[in-house]
Amino acid sequence: MSYKRLGDYIQPVNIRNTYLEVTTLLGVSVKKKFIPSIANTVGTDFKKYKIVKKHQFVYIPDTSRRGEKIGIAMLESHNIALVSQAYTVFEIENQKKLLSEYLMMWFRRPEFDRYARIKSHGSVREVFDWEELCDTQLPIPSLEKQQQIVAEYNTVAKRIKLNEQLNQKLEETAQALYKHWFVDFEFPNVDGKPYKSSGGEMVYNEELDKDIPVGWSVERLGEIIESHSKKHDFKKEELIFFNTSDILEGDFLHNNYMKVEEMPGQAKKTISKNDILYSEIRPANKRYALVRIDSEDYVVSTKLMVLRLLTDKFNSERIYHYLIYPETIKELHQAAEGRSGTFPQITFEEHIENRQLIIASDNIEKKWQAYLTLHFEQFYNQRDENKKLKELQSLLLAKMTKVELININ
Repeated sequence: MSYKRLGDYIQPVNIRNTYLEVTTLLGVSVKKKFIPSIANTVGTDFKKYKIVKKHQFVYIPDTSRRGEKIGIAMLESHNIALVSQAYTVFEIENQKKLLSEYLMMWFRRPEFDRYARIKSHGSVREVFDWEELCDTQLPIPSLEKQQQIVAEYNTVAKRIKLNEQLNQKLEETAQALYKHWFVDFEFPNVDGKPYKSSGGEMVYNEELDKDIPVGWSVERLGEIIESHSKKHDFKKEELIFFNTSDILEGDFLHNNYMKVEEMPGQAKKTISKNDILYSEIRPANKRYALVRIDSEDYVVSTKLMVLRLLTDKFNSERIYHYLIYPETIKELHQAAEGRSGTFPQITFEEHIENRQLIIASDNIEKKWQAYLTLHFEQFYNQRDENKKLKELQSLLLAKMTKVELININ
């Protein structure tokens, strides 16, 4: 298979913000995306900063502090922006020979990250310099074939983005509905009108020190869930271990087996379907998940609380949603920050079991739990679909080395 030298198709761009006409400052992440800059720019002379335009590229030559990734991205979300003068800006000389979108696909391949790290050099800091970038070899098929490959990839990418937007809307709607019903008490009355503002009867609750609707009640979480700490039997030679860093916002970040003998000391707890995993450390980091499948092969860290229902009055989704509600997370994180210790940390006994859960009347509670069941079903269906779509994206990137090449020079 014939490969082409990238340097024959690209050229550096070094346009400075001399007249201060550009104000949007961006950075580049290892996820191959532009991000809002977090740099302290007080007193900064923006005349020295570089201008990048749509479909131009920016990369960070220094690779020593970015793990196994290289920071490189193509500008798509803005027509024009600023980047640090330490970054390298470049563009494709002729879009009829090499498409920007096609080249960006090549940069997204994990093999390119590995290549860039291998080719980086330096004693104090490792750098993937311009010459090394130009010496990169890649397959460049006909323009028509490039367009076809890009179109396939973008179709998948758009579906992923749509699912992410739908899930974001689902979360916002669930949070808004919870506040409307359980904080503002504007759930629909028998006539379908907002309860409190329509004159619904309220009664003082001593535990909450406020009025709540008649027929509603309050229970301690410790009467509804327990912190389950059963040790795994470790009967198999290999299991899937989850530490706090291996779950995030309801998602299990891997499904990899490892030898039991190689597991760290905190790998102890067994879990079951419908358990709630909730990190004791820094609640604001959102290291939590609902166990949705049979999990006899899972073992989790002692730093993950395993919360299990004690009653069939509630479903797991009801308690899970309450624990991941932004106001709950905020309160738990503040409590963690207030404790002395190496890390901001919460415990079940101090911070969970004595929390008061407000419980609606039977008919409203049934409606709310039914809503949450459908909410999380749809949410996880779309998230699971995205996992499969991302696998398809990886296959499409891998296929780039197998395209039929045509000499276009």
